[in-house]
Amino acid sequence: MVFDDETRALFQEEVMENLAELDGALLELEKSPEDTSQVDRVFRAVHTLKGACDMFGLGRVVSLAHNLESLFDHVRGGWRRVSKDLLDVAFLAKDRFSSMLAEGADPEAADDGGLGERLKVLLRDPDLPEAAQPSADKEPEAACAPECAPAGNGAACRNWRLRYAPSDPGHLTRTDPLALLDEVRMLGQVRVQCDLSGLPELADLDPDDCSLRFEATCAIPGEDGDNALRDVFLFLENPGDATIVPADAAGEALAAPAPRPQPAPESSLPKTPEPAPNPVAAQPPEQAPARPTPQAVSTLPASPVAPAKPIGGVRPDAAQKAATTEPRRPAAPKKEAMQSLRVDAAKLDDLVNLVGELVIAQARLTQLASVLGHPSLTGVAEEIERLSNELRDNTLGIRMLPIGTTFSRFRRLVRDLSSEMHKSIELVTEGGETELDKTVIEQLNDPLVHLLRNSIDHGIEPPADRLAAGKPEAGTIVLAAEHAGGEVLLSITDDGRGMDPERIRAKAVEKGLIAAETRLIDSEIYNLIFLPGFSTAEKITNVSGRGVGMDVVKRSMDSLRGKIEVHSELGRGTRITIRLPLTLAIIDGLQIKAGDDRYIIPLSLVEECVELPRERVQASGRGRSIQLRGEIVPYIRLREAFELTGQPPAIEQVVVTRFEGERAGIAVDQVMGQQQTVIKSLGGYIGSVAGISGATINGDGTMSLILDIPTLVASVKSCAA
Repeated sequence: MVFDDETRALFQEEVMENLAELDGALLELEKSPEDTSQVDRVFRAVHTLKGACDMFGLGRVVSLAHNLESLFDHVRGGWRRVSKDLLDVAFLAKDRFSSMLAEGADPEAADDGGLGERLKVLLRDPDLPEAAQPSADKEPEAACAPECAPAGNGAACRNWRLRYAPSDPGHLTRTDPLALLDEVRMLGQVRVQCDLSGLPELADLDPDDCSLRFEATCAIPGEDGDNALRDVFLFLENPGDATIVPADAAGEALAAPAPRPQPAPESSLPKTPEPAPNPVAAQPPEQAPARPTPQAVSTLPASPVAPAKPIGGVRPDAAQKAATTEPRRPAAPKKEAMQSLRVDAAKLDDLVNLVGELVIAQARLTQLASVLGHPSLTGVAEEIERLSNELRDNTLGIRMLPIGTTFSRFRRLVRDLSSEMHKSIELVTEGGETELDKTVIEQLNDPLVHLLRNSIDHGIEPPADRLAAGKPEAGTIVLAAEHAGGEVLLSITDDGRGMDPERIRAKAVEKGLIAAETRLIDSEIYNLIFLPGFSTAEKITNVSGRGVGMDVVKRSMDSLRGKIEVHSELGRGTRITIRLPLTLAIIDGLQIKAGDDRYIIPLSLVEECVELPRERVQASGRGRSIQLRGEIVPYIRLREAFELTGQPPAIEQVVVTRFEGERAGIAVDQVMGQQQTVIKSLGGYIGSVAGISGATINGDGTMSLILDIPTLVASVKSCAA
């Protein structure tokens, strides 16, 4: 079957989502091995991945996924504990899936490094817990027919008859019938019977073929229960293997079928053939698996059935478990289908660019209406401004994603690195629901990876050192996010050894990064770790020592218009804080004027604007300040900061901003008012300019520079009188 590029792109996106879900489920399962919901979550992720890959004919991926699926099906059935060996193999399989399904990779060409054999060994060794050993004196529970409880939304149940008869050769190497029947059970009240009459003689048995036939009566809430059942069997190679019809009469549909003297043909679905004696049960003792079989509950009260041997990944209690009937919770009321649509990221970027151009055109219209003073034109301009504001907010809202999607990727990184370095480290994430622009999130991955690797390698001590220092053996790294005005604060905090300023300074002098006589405060010394080539590692390892990681972080933050700060306490730990703008596209700004030039200050940083008559100006050797309601507020003149010519007006305006909990003012000639600002990069030719974060186009076609307030305010901190 040939698939077009669009279909392949959708497939690639789907499998990546499934792999991320699998990784997250395995990490949660490692923390809570007894949590059966996480076992089910792993199983569903692998099953979905296998079905999608089977549709594309990726045989090696399907085979590997099938073995992993069977392994976790053993866990679900009580045959196996969630052990370290199991999780290690599962993580390796997930990584193997990622490499096989990566864009441009050939899934059929690469060797799996013996992973398939490791899975098969685990499948042959069930590791059955002692508590699950069968009891010889335990009596089977009485069979019961499914009863359909009223659905939570008042919808009535409908009864369906299902016959599942796998017919394609090698079926068991691709799909586990019991896994499909487990999915059916999740839809409502279900009773399953297994027909063993089609089993061949032992000499003719093919372990890859399924000779079992299953019949079920299903009581499912709602009118579209048949569609829900068909969705379970969506990926079958032969769709005709699963037949679904309405039950006969309501009374007959839920009654236990009576044994029949003659097996009915497969086409007569309502009739259930009498199970024949299991020929596999009579196999020679030396061929029987040397492992205990859990006790099963039969739903065939009048027809005893012998337990079956495992066939191609089906558990030894396959026929019994398929026939097991336990009271099933009715399916949850069906929620209204989520109305969502996948959109290519490039199309979304184009939409944001068009909205930005619309904002610029709206500013021109508003300015033109103000000049002409025509009432009708002014009314239209105000309406267009309102609509463009709403369109801007909605469009940017589409681009906003919870940062937790990025956080979840790092749990695996911490697990693998801590294991490699023989450290015990727990990653705690906070504020995952904090939303940030899609473009910013996409560029955060590499910087956060480097920061986490730095905390794991340099920050957290080995267990013996932590115990000697009176700390818990396991270290903790907290990755947190929160909103702060128009910014998002990200922090990586560890409870490790902290940073030694003297050691950092000495290393910087040794590498020639600073002169020996240079005097620096602690915060400036900590910033030396971001210089290219700086590293305190004694030797180069796979994790650190080359002096490039933190340099990458600094360059990435500069490209995102973000700021990074380091606070550390020797012996107590380190906290690295990143400040990022909510969006890189459009912001609300305050337009100001100094000399003949106009500038934009992000409105989220502005507290108020006050007048500054010339006679109130206080100057000293330490800087300038004004008294504002009893508080001394330092300020700088924009004219002086940018060396503008000319004289300031008699009455200047001071824009009071707040940053990092402190107030500081920017003295300008005139405050012109609020304006939607479409952020444009200065471009590679101009590059990074201190105090300037970008530019925007005004309504009259001129340009305004966007001020980088944190950089400007940094020069004010030492000016308080």
